[in-house]
Amino acid sequence: MDPFARKMWRGGLAFAALLTSLAVAMTVFWVHAHPRCGDRIVTESTSPDRRWTATVLERRCGEDAPFVTQVNLREGGTKLQRGFWSGQANDNNLFTIEQDAAGAGLQLLWSNAGELTINCPHCDRNYVRREDTRLQDTQNGALIINYAFR
Repeated sequence: MDPFARKMWRGGLAFAALLTSLAVAMTVFWVHAHPRCGDRIVTESTSPDRRWTATVLERRCGEDAPFVTQVNLREGGTKLQRGFWSGQANDNNLFTIEQDAAGAGLQLLWSNAGELTINCPHCDRNYVRREDTRLQDTQNGALIINYAFR
């Protein structure tokens, strides 16, 4: 084969490999930045001593799927940890219900630095999927979680 033609083939293959890797990188970025079924932050509330942050999250995965509302609790000053591909916060969820946050009237109320009340006046108890009442904190004892329904 002609040396010039060999150079052209090698250059063309290198360019094709570059374009393929660029397309893969952009696809990974797009899927990460725009998850198909990610959580949406509805509201956040920080404890009086700023040690804890409670976040109400809502998700709906399709037209016929139910709303899922969660309360996530994390240390104050840290970002909400979401799955890289899913966009969902699965760690540190205290409360999960298959109902929309606005319809449930979900509110977060701090009684003091170590006690959070999750007020849900319009929640249907049949749709509650998770309800943790105590989060162990190794340094300062435990954080107490209370629930108020109807």
